[in-house]
Amino acid sequence: MNLQTYKQVSFVLILLSISFLFQTQALATHIRAGDLTMRRVNEVSLTYEVTVILYRDVTGVQAGEGTISFGDGTDNAIVSPEELGFTQDGETQIIRYRVSHTFPSSGSYKVSYFERNRNPGVRNMDISSETPFFIQSEFFINPVLGLNSSPFLLIPPVIKGAVGQKFVHNAGAYDVDGDSLSYRLTVCLQGEDTPVQNYRFPDDPNEEWSRETEDCEVPPVFYIDEITGDLVWNAPFVFGEYNIAFLVEEWRDGIRIGAVNRDMQVIITDPLNLRPVIETPPDTCVIAGTELSKIIFAEDQDTEPCYNPDSTVEWGPHPIDFKIAQKDVDISPYVDMGFDVNYYGLNNSKADGAFSWTPTCDDIRSAPYQITFEAVDQTSAGNTDLGTLENWNVHVLGPPPLGLTANPPTSDELQRYDNKVTLSWDPYECSNAREIYIYRKVGSFDYEPSCETGLPNWTGYKYVGQVDASQNTYIDRNVEQGVTYCYRIYAVFQPPQGGESVASSEACAFIPDSQYIVNTDVNETGLDDGEILVRWTKPLDVADLSSVQYNIYRADGEEKAEDSEYLKLNGSPLGVNDTTFTDRLLNNVSIHYHYRIELLENGSPSDTTYIANFVKLSASSGIDFVDLSWGGTVPWNLTPDSVVLASGLTVGVYHYIYRKVEGDEPDYSLYDSVYVNTEGLRYTDNGTELDPLDDRKLYSYYVSTVGSYQQPIIAEPLINKTQELTVELLDTIPPCPPILSLENYDDGMLLNDPNDCNVTPFRDGQRTCAKDRFSVELTWDNQLGDMCDEDIVRYNIYFTPREAINKLDFGAPLMTIDHPADRELSEGFFYDLLNREFVSGSYAVTALDNSGNESDLSNIIVQDNCPYYELPNAFSPNGDGINDTFIPMRCPRFVKTVKFSVINRWGSVIYEYNSDEHSGDIEINWDGKTEGGNLFEPGNYYYEAELTNYRLNPGDEEVKIKGSFVILRGKDQAGK
Repeated sequence: MNLQTYKQVSFVLILLSISFLFQTQALATHIRAGDLTMRRVNEVSLTYEVTVILYRDVTGVQAGEGTISFGDGTDNAIVSPEELGFTQDGETQIIRYRVSHTFPSSGSYKVSYFERNRNPGVRNMDISSETPFFIQSEFFINPVLGLNSSPFLLIPPVIKGAVGQKFVHNAGAYDVDGDSLSYRLTVCLQGEDTPVQNYRFPDDPNEEWSRETEDCEVPPVFYIDEITGDLVWNAPFVFGEYNIAFLVEEWRDGIRIGAVNRDMQVIITDPLNLRPVIETPPDTCVIAGTELSKIIFAEDQDTEPCYNPDSTVEWGPHPIDFKIAQKDVDISPYVDMGFDVNYYGLNNSKADGAFSWTPTCDDIRSAPYQITFEAVDQTSAGNTDLGTLENWNVHVLGPPPLGLTANPPTSDELQRYDNKVTLSWDPYECSNAREIYIYRKVGSFDYEPSCETGLPNWTGYKYVGQVDASQNTYIDRNVEQGVTYCYRIYAVFQPPQGGESVASSEACAFIPDSQYIVNTDVNETGLDDGEILVRWTKPLDVADLSSVQYNIYRADGEEKAEDSEYLKLNGSPLGVNDTTFTDRLLNNVSIHYHYRIELLENGSPSDTTYIANFVKLSASSGIDFVDLSWGGTVPWNLTPDSVVLASGLTVGVYHYIYRKVEGDEPDYSLYDSVYVNTEGLRYTDNGTELDPLDDRKLYSYYVSTVGSYQQPIIAEPLINKTQELTVELLDTIPPCPPILSLENYDDGMLLNDPNDCNVTPFRDGQRTCAKDRFSVELTWDNQLGDMCDEDIVRYNIYFTPREAINKLDFGAPLMTIDHPADRELSEGFFYDLLNREFVSGSYAVTALDNSGNESDLSNIIVQDNCPYYELPNAFSPNGDGINDTFIPMRCPRFVKTVKFSVINRWGSVIYEYNSDEHSGDIEINWDGKTEGGNLFEPGNYYYEAELTNYRLNPGDEEVKIKGSFVILRGKDQAGK
């Protein structure tokens, strides 16, 4: 073949190759995106409907049959496609594959879909046109957890993004079972658990796909919100196509029961257009059966972007299309939501959407409904329409149970000591409720729930019991005389949707008694000298008071104790007029005491009061606030709406907060008050503008409480003080960094310079040559001053064997040591790191205060080692006790391992030693014998040794040394 013919043939082959390449790409399906979900077909079998939704680049061929694998060992399903139309721009076709499959048993399955080709030109993977498209969802079938379908992804990934503008996508995931959902980024796949080649996230630091946010701030951000599911890229810098994959994970009772995989394509364009903005109201709630109506606003932006705009371009505004993104799906409850849009403004660029929805009992669940609004602008030809998504969460609550009444025991029942309160209410209106929960508290509380279900702890109501939701009565027998019990109830709904109702209105019942405790007033606060004044009434139903006496008992805690746990406080019975008692020498700082009074008639017990704690104050603090709360088990109401004074005047009930600043104020003064009937037994001290709280000061409080039995037979108000409580704000000021110095020691002798190789001891019979003979003495001084917290309680010592320039180079502390309580902070402090094999590395110290605040690092001290290892040039293994073994001449220093070889004059290795095989001994200690125990002949020999030394730089650790030595015999072992 001549040269001309060869060139012609080569040209034809090149053309055929190019033609084949284009044909191959043209025959590819060009998949942009897809997701895979599953739905249980019925409650009896393990049959599920698997649905795959694909988004195809229309430049590819029509979709053909697809392959679905069920992950259970059965044959794959070959499924024909259903065409669902195109996206608004006509560039993407939507295709659906559906197939039913019965799984063999319970278990965890990876269900997947395989397609031969993705579309070409995806920036963040290699050769996307030749890369398969693979999505893999996980599904857990477990009868114990109940029926389960995977979340549906209701919003398709078809909104385009723009260079320089924040891109947001949300899948609109909705779980029909009401399971909790979370979101997590993953990588795009080309096979089972097999990532595509060279996959990179859009914010890869080695690429320039992102530079700054749309507000021209750095750094750019890329993430998926694990709670809302918002996929945010703020902001793309390079136009093109990028594929992003994430998992929508579902959880039930804290167990992960599945994950839906979405692999989507983000198409970033460079339009002369800005995306619209949407304004939603705050997240809210609605009670089933009532209408929720809100206005949502949308507007197309008409301002130029901050990133180098073309000032000759009309950026907007454009007409917009505004809707609920999930509205076009046939899934309850979204199909029941109304959204009437009114367009106005220039070019109809603004819109008000009137949202309306009346959820039913079937819509009640613990998870909120995420309603996503979408606004897309309508630009002119040649430009790109841009869209915006904005989420709004709505909780659907159960309606409150109605008609609650509380009936106290009758007089006959009281005489029979049949103490009980009988509750009744109207049949509950929602048939899907599971149980009715019953709560109660002592005394009334004016609680009006907003978006709260059940009964929050702060209201003071406590759980009593529960009944099936089909019941509407309950008898509370755990009651005592002398108390007003107030009840509320609420409904709890079937799992997995769950959910609760709003609490009912309150119903109260008073159970009369013979006598009542009216005071448990803290006179003094102390660990061993506290005092509590206890006062009670005379019996109200005893005709002959001359026969009356009392015993007073005390126990720990808020609950009624066993009889054996009560301590009788009076030696002999108290007389009828003795209705006060001061309990002294108490620890009312740590222990919560309660009291009860025993009534004696003619010397025999006839009745006992309900228990009464002293009202205990608790506190927690933050950086600039103190939260106070108080309470206890008392028979009177601590939160009445009003009390009647002795004068007959009715007044509202306030609890009074007293405060003093330790060191600044010698006595307590009235600081504030709380209207407890609506605000509860809690208060937050935020300081004032003129007197803000200072975390360098201590604040002490007590509360003067006002209570009432709300019964005319008992005088009110009942005033009782809490114990005093001192609080420290959450300390955020760390100590200043210490000033560090250190010294090194070799077997107790100062090693001034570990970099000086000439300083190493001879063997003189007084020193050990152990590797761990080194020590480091760290000494530091604390920096004290106005800008430093001086409440230092411990220190962190940081060390790394390498060079460090900041805290990240150290990692976790080497150790933490306490500051001695008997040592002043102004004194120098030291600590020894003993029994070390080396001293090289970086050292630093930090100081910590009592709140856990840690100072910056001290000065970092970096030092290297100069290893020393010198072998002799002769030894005489003759058994005379002098130079019998071949060992280093001086003590080796900073040597980790030794590999030693002896070579004869003909170049043969006749002896080898490896310290790793001899418990790390680097001394060699060769006795001049062969492995068989025979002495080598006297004469000249050579050695080679490979040393691993302790050094700051890992590149300096490996060293080789060579030399020669002579074996001398001298007198032999027989003395000849």
